[in-house]
Amino acid sequence: MWDKFIHIIPNVFDILVLTTCIGALGCRLWVLPPDIKSRDILDFEAILTRLWQLLAVCIMLLILSSTLLLATRAAEMSSLSVVAILPVLPKVLFKTHYGQMWLLRAVAIIVLWIGWLLGRQRLDSQAIPAFMLGFGAIIAFTRSASSHASDAGDPRLPELLDWFHLMAASFWGGGLIVLTTIVLPIVIKQANNNNRLILFANIAGRFSTLAGAALTGILLTGVYNAWFEVGRFQALWQTPYGQTLIAKLLLLLTLIFLGASNRYISVPLLQQWADHPLIKRVVIYNLFLARYVTSIQHKLDGTQLARQVMHKVWIEAILIVAVLICAALLQHEVPARHFLHVGHENAMQKSEIVEKKTSVGYGFDGSAK
Repeated sequence: MWDKFIHIIPNVFDILVLTTCIGALGCRLWVLPPDIKSRDILDFEAILTRLWQLLAVCIMLLILSSTLLLATRAAEMSSLSVVAILPVLPKVLFKTHYGQMWLLRAVAIIVLWIGWLLGRQRLDSQAIPAFMLGFGAIIAFTRSASSHASDAGDPRLPELLDWFHLMAASFWGGGLIVLTTIVLPIVIKQANNNNRLILFANIAGRFSTLAGAALTGILLTGVYNAWFEVGRFQALWQTPYGQTLIAKLLLLLTLIFLGASNRYISVPLLQQWADHPLIKRVVIYNLFLARYVTSIQHKLDGTQLARQVMHKVWIEAILIVAVLICAALLQHEVPARHFLHVGHENAMQKSEIVEKKTSVGYGFDGSAK
């Protein structure tokens, strides 16, 4: 049990750091106001400086998490303790599929760090964050290429969809973390200025659009991934993998409910308060929510509305961390499609086989597994 715990912690740590890094870059490119007038309202340089500091922390933590992942995977492959893996590291790095993916990740992190150094002198640049996001996507791909989705050893549809799923989750979940820790606190501290509250409404609306697109990607890829890994419906409650997936889905449904509340009630209220035209939305909104939004828009002032949104976003950020932890735990469970075939008595043995197959892809001697 302790050994499993040691292997799970680096994976949880890595996915939280990676999603925060990608979410920060997504916020920089698509959530922060692009026009100069809006930037002049706010201490925009303060947000960019804090954002760049967060990215530096994320990159350093990615170096640490990558090192821990390599150590724990090498221990799994060699059946050695973590402190005794040094002699087998060259074989792991240069003669296994996981090692190849890890080296690709290492190169991407180095380039990411170079991009950060260049961007530190040009915080107003859009090209540098876009460049960094590309290499963040490569790091995300290395996770998918060494997950259950890559059991076959060759790049194929499950692996690519797992990658898209992770990227979409990073834009939404990582963006929520960045909003709650950096962007919205700076904006809301300046809530005595009406123009700044209008900017709060703009930022909330822009993130709501990004989150909506990301959620669509999460749902589409998530349905396929669940079908691929679970196989049969009854496996959801008959296997540890399925039970963990159920917990993840329940958390996700709560997140969707809160996100919908912000998107269809809180954000329109902020936009109407800011004298923006009400954005036309789906038929359900026009039938049931538009009148409600209009009836309460004058009962709360802008500051109260902004703080309500802030509280909801904090809850969403906490829930997204729980969802990401569940996602990391799923990588250390036997996929339900395997579990039901081998039976409960052989589950632990199958877990070790699948984990090594996922991690290695090719044996130490270069032969296909």
